Amino acid sequence: MHEDLAKILIDRDTIAERIESLAEELDRDLRGPVAEEGLIVLPIMTGSVVFMADLMRHMRYRFLIEPVRARSYVGATTVANQPVVVEGLQESMIKGKHVLIVDDVLDSGRTIVELRKLAQSFGAASVAVCVLLRKETAPDVPCEYVGFEIPDDFVVGYGLDYAGLYRNLPDIAVLRPEALQSD
Repeated sequence: MHEDLAKILIDRDTIAERIESLAEELDRDLRGPVAEEGLIVLPIMTGSVVFMADLMRHMRYRFLIEPVRARSYVGATTVANQPVVVEGLQESMIKGKHVLIVDDVLDSGRTIVELRKLAQSFGAASVAVCVLLRKETAPDVPCEYVGFEIPDDFVVGYGLDYAGLYRNLPDIAVLRPEALQSD
């Protein structure tokens, strides 16, 4: 285990199993009319890239991927400290289409709420959200597909980062407080 990690919260095998079952849920719910009418998947970059790559390998129907950026963290911080800014989403992409927003972690919920509102205002036929992790801090934020419910710990690995680091770790781990303070 990396010296900056306090503990492994979710190991890579458990993540792989849950992603496969999430894809089955999506397949059950989105196959048929939704997929036939047009499904647009909006992965929120950069944190969701690993999750999205593994999830899409199990999705059995046609869809388009349109990555978007949503920023609310500035610098090496663990708290969203700015208004949410969404980049890369255009009305012409999603008008009349079914939209699936994919993100790594649902923390405060600000990003998901803003992106959902934007997609709806652009005329999406429907909007659903799939996250790998939902923290206990956001139980009331609407999210149709959740990989794991987790405590309000600062986690890294499997695409999640702190100041751009640790994304490459294969497990989801809790970062030691000392690692957070050293930057």
